[in-house]
Amino acid sequence: MLALYVEWHVIMCRHVPKDLRYSLCIRIDGLFAQVLEGISLAQFATVDLRTRYLTEAIGKNDTLKFMLYALNELKGLDETKFISLSVKTEEIGRMLYGWKSSTEKKTAGRGSL
Repeated sequence: MLALYVEWHVIMCRHVPKDLRYSLCIRIDGLFAQVLEGISLAQFATVDLRTRYLTEAIGKNDTLKFMLYALNELKGLDETKFISLSVKTEEIGRMLYGWKSSTEKKTAGRGSL
């Protein structure tokens, strides 16, 4: 996720028009920070809290994907940059869903003992 954020930051600072950089891009940048925060909190949380943090990170990641799409539709990104960011954001979403599913199975397994 950190590598994706670095890629985003370079694109935002160099390639996005100023009117979008200081509006929609600020929101997108905040979503990146929130997803990173959710991942960090989940990493160090107890198993019981981990699902909650992962659910929040997944929601923020889904919103991030939509906002990137909106930026693309507003012609703030060229197609290749949008595709690069989208593919990586989608992969992070799959990883988060997998982590959440694994955590839920562990929690369910503990409860039945």
